[in-house]
Amino acid sequence: MNIQAICITLLSGLSFFIGYLITKLIKNEKKLIIFSIGFSFTIILGLIFFDLLPECIEAIENKWVIFGFTLLGILLLKALDLFIPDHEHEESKRKDHMEHIGLISALALFIHNIIEGTAIYTASLTSLSIGIFTSLGVSFHNIPLGIQISSLVKNKKEKIILLSLLSLSSILGIIVIKLLKITLTEYISGVLISITLGMLIYIAFFELLCELKENIKKKELLIGIMTGVILILVGHIFH
Repeated sequence: MNIQAICITLLSGLSFFIGYLITKLIKNEKKLIIFSIGFSFTIILGLIFFDLLPECIEAIENKWVIFGFTLLGILLLKALDLFIPDHEHEESKRKDHMEHIGLISALALFIHNIIEGTAIYTASLTSLSIGIFTSLGVSFHNIPLGIQISSLVKNKKEKIILLSLLSLSSILGIIVIKLLKITLTEYISGVLISITLGMLIYIAFFELLCELKENIKKKELLIGIMTGVILILVGHIFH
């Protein structure tokens, strides 16, 4: 395996920890959580409509196949949802609910990062400069997602484990492909992206949306939404 290409790929995964460091600078936990609701919702919507959906359409021509695997992603996350501690939307259960969203977000992003990692690695093998710019583009997406996970998951040990797994997931796909000698075709990538798309749709509209409605009048929420919009625009400049 090409060591330089692996290092470039790993850097994109480590960008999740930059998001973690940013949250360490913010001391007001309650305001940070409300900010994270608007921020996460905006970032995930940007990921859905400007990244994953166009990639699916490019990789798979049949719209019904995309719809089917997207629906599968929604159902898979709903099924896995049952194994993660129950949550309520009452004020007393708010922190548990946000932790819950953080956990299932990390699960969906883990799958997504494996796919992105293989794309960066492949680009780096073609040209190191293309690989570096691709890695930078992905990093600008991963930093806000790192903020989301870090601010929603409160257990420090659990947070570090999740961020470490997300960071390493960028090279996990390369290892699996090399060991099993799998050819990751455009169609297979499209299928995996469609499943991830469904998972993120579930998080945005079945988990975060209810929190968004409950905090709609809070200024921290609006700041979170605006920050998310700005970072999406910045991310696409470097993508």
